[in-house]
Amino acid sequence: MSGNAGHSLSLKADARLKLGLTVATVFTAAAIIAAFGLHFPPGDVLEPLGLVALLCGVARFYQRRNVPTFVSCLTALAHLVLFCPAFATLMYAIATTHRPLVDLSLIHLDQMCGFHAPDVVAWVRAHHALNVVLVVVYDTLLPQTILAIAILGFSGDRQSLDKFILRFMVCALVTAALFFFFPATGPFAAFGFSPNADQARYLDHLQSLREGRRLLVTWRDAEGLITFPSFHTTWAILLVLAFRRRAMLFTIIAILNALVIISTLTTGWHYLSDVLGGILVAVVVLTLLNLLEKRQRAEARVTS
Repeated sequence: MSGNAGHSLSLKADARLKLGLTVATVFTAAAIIAAFGLHFPPGDVLEPLGLVALLCGVARFYQRRNVPTFVSCLTALAHLVLFCPAFATLMYAIATTHRPLVDLSLIHLDQMCGFHAPDVVAWVRAHHALNVVLVVVYDTLLPQTILAIAILGFSGDRQSLDKFILRFMVCALVTAALFFFFPATGPFAAFGFSPNADQARYLDHLQSLREGRRLLVTWRDAEGLITFPSFHTTWAILLVLAFRRRAMLFTIIAILNALVIISTLTTGWHYLSDVLGGILVAVVVLTLLNLLEKRQRAEARVTS
């Protein structure tokens, strides 16, 4: 498949949009940091910028040698390396804004749906093999993302790869905005489950930020702080859609990510309300981006 054929957004427009989202993320995080008297170590910008410069330099090398598959992979990685630290910093900055927790409302919504997190967690923990599988698959999203970049990039499917990265960035920012309005600690904290090491660290970071005991906000050693909506759910959906043109891989990835979404409930990380919110974020963002693509195609036909 041609790397450029069928692109809904031109490569330049796609790159400008992604860079604009990253810049907006940086400025929003900086504004919150300044407004709340937080601290970001200036030196923490050097590592991401250095890695991005390296990736762009190597991409330029392969571009001159007309190897578009390497260029696609390296460009996608560069966008994520630039965006993710900015997003993590923004997420930590948002956590300091002291808005009231909405756990009780989310629990009430779960009850309306007939879902009770302690019962689900207890049942899965009673089935050791199933519990182990779900704990393991919960942490597969990052490896899956690297796999997606490699498979889509080296197969020449730049359209699917570019769409995946853009969707990831927009969905992440939407979840961050909702996190500002609807912060929560999650079922394991609300119901008093025995936390694992990651959950204990997450809770310590969230509480220290909310209580003003921690003023340092940075991407380094960051935990995912967003409970509602579940970005794990949104991310899993985006990965499935990224492989929709590959029947065998699509089936495998769909099954794996169905388990990822289930694991968000069984590990105590998320309410059912979080999962439904994550699905809604994916649907809304995908719809809006599709409309944007159609608009650009129409404009391109008029000017051609």
